[in-house]
Amino acid sequence: MFSTVSYKNSDALTKVRIWMYSLAYLHLSVVGIIMFSIDFRKAESPKVWIYQDIRFKLITCWFNLLSLVYLPMSVYCEFRKLRSQEKLHHVRILNRIRCICFTSILLPTTTFSDVLFWILWNKDRELIAPVEVDEMAAFWTQHSMHTVSLVVVTLDLLLCPRRRPKDHNLGLTIMFVFLGAYISVSVHALLQGQYLYPILKLFSRFKLFLLVLYVLLGHYFIYTIQWFVIDIVWGGDKLQNNKRNYNISSYISSCELAVYKYMPIFRLTKSAASVAD
Repeated sequence: MFSTVSYKNSDALTKVRIWMYSLAYLHLSVVGIIMFSIDFRKAESPKVWIYQDIRFKLITCWFNLLSLVYLPMSVYCEFRKLRSQEKLHHVRILNRIRCICFTSILLPTTTFSDVLFWILWNKDRELIAPVEVDEMAAFWTQHSMHTVSLVVVTLDLLLCPRRRPKDHNLGLTIMFVFLGAYISVSVHALLQGQYLYPILKLFSRFKLFLLVLYVLLGHYFIYTIQWFVIDIVWGGDKLQNNKRNYNISSYISSCELAVYKYMPIFRLTKSAASVAD
């Protein structure tokens, strides 16, 4: 745990973050160039041809493309901090944007997707993609897209100082809007006969509905947990000196209010449960 403000705000830690963001951006750029240069229609197996059309519909592509914006923005903000210019108006705005982008989209989406990817891969890799894909995309690219990304967001969570917001309405709204957009794209693909992931072929409509709920609740769980990690790593002296007393019950209550406000299905579920009681 970083227990002193001097260490948290040290130039050494800022330089570490600059190197981390820079290397992550370089790695992602190289992997992106390699993956986008692949013509899946040249594969021998027809099962692989579809990836030429759906590559931009995969959630991995979404959060990695967002990272290509987030990472250089982070390098710029950290460089300004190193020069004691973090209070400049545009730098403060960029820091606000990168914080929301990370906590509302990148961390929840990357963590959920990468963990689920490797769980399914180790159970039956054809639930994720046919074996023939390996002819076009080497196995190491899977680690580059689904292991390195998870390591980067974890390090970012631990090494970059953040503060919990006064409320979570904005953060949860952005996260659910992003998820809603991706779910809409996925449903549209299904209606066109495109299965973004082979496992979807095994699902009935009801199971697809349950899958959507699972995705929403999984992201909500990760979004919630990250703030406790931030409190532990970055909130030690702040929690001692701040008059505001954050505790688990009050935090969960504030998150529940935001969820019920912006997700009507949860209000209906809660009402139904009350009637049943």
